[in-house]
Amino acid sequence: MNASDPIPAIVESDATGDIKNIFDDIKNVTGVDVVNLVWRRLAITQNALPYLWDVLRPVYESGFISNQAEEFQNQLVIPKLPKFKDEILFASGIDNLGKMTINNILASYNRTNAANLIALQAALINLNGGENVALEPIQKKLAGDILLPMPRLPAISDLNPNIISLVKELNSFGEEDGTIIASMYRHLAYWPNFLALIKIALEPIASSGELKRAIENSREQSAKKAIYLSKFLEPFPESASSLCFKEIKNVLELFTRHPLSKMVVICGMLIEALEK
Repeated sequence: MNASDPIPAIVESDATGDIKNIFDDIKNVTGVDVVNLVWRRLAITQNALPYLWDVLRPVYESGFISNQAEEFQNQLVIPKLPKFKDEILFASGIDNLGKMTINNILASYNRTNAANLIALQAALINLNGGENVALEPIQKKLAGDILLPMPRLPAISDLNPNIISLVKELNSFGEEDGTIIASMYRHLAYWPNFLALIKIALEPIASSGELKRAIENSREQSAKKAIYLSKFLEPFPESASSLCFKEIKNVLELFTRHPLSKMVVICGMLIEALEK
């Protein structure tokens, strides 16, 4: 653990042994090249990460969660932002490669946030003793083409103080807790002018309450998907300690209530605002 993350977590590059193997499996199964903070946070508690991943892996591997996440995103009504036109991006120092990389970052977070929001909510229901039924095999959907590798996620300590202030201000939009700084903003910190454009676009929607209402709606809609998904999850092992269960539950409640339900809305808005 180090200052790279806003909360205690295992840095992906520092993972070894079984934790590294699970991190690699998560990336392989979910089709992303960055391990989400929620998994890295759980890795600091003995057995929490393997217990949760064993429960959720089948619905990720089968494509079941991807289908549920896609349906959720298609049904989710989100506020509209002004378009980030190419001439504005170019005037802000963002060239075609920068725009492609930004699109790639947004697409990666958009896909994983929706799936993780529903899956982690389903795991919470499962922790409380939800009824289990057999998971029918389905054809796994392939993720959309993401051509560029994700840039390294910068540590907060690596950023200029002015950029840190901007990232924290962006993170406050639609937020009720603020314990976790959304990784997406840190990833986009390579383009400070784009963060500034996001701030200008989000401020009116945040101040009017429209953003908060959209986030509440995302929680309600994803919860419906999670109730359905929870029926297909295997139960957590009875051998797990009460302390481990409590830690998993606390982490899942924190992430689903705050960064995930918030960022599925904001990330979706930003994708729609970028010109193709």
